[in-house]
Amino acid sequence: MSKLLFEVEPDGEWLVATCHDPEMATQAKTIEELPSMIRDLVLCRFEPGDKRLKWPISLHFAKDPQLAPMA
Repeated sequence: MSKLLFEVEPDGEWLVATCHDPEMATQAKTIEELPSMIRDLVLCRFEPGDKRLKWPISLHFAKDPQLAPMA
């Protein structure tokens, strides 16, 4: 099965997620926001019924994300 691979890297205060095949990109302020931004992008990019809407989405981080410490 094919998948959509997004490379994620920081850009200032933003996280930028870029897919190169097919070409598309989005950004989010937090790692928690990023999955919904990517899903919205994919839903807008493809027509209903496009088989790529069922492909899994993988994220590759240029830098490993760090979670905030538990309070």
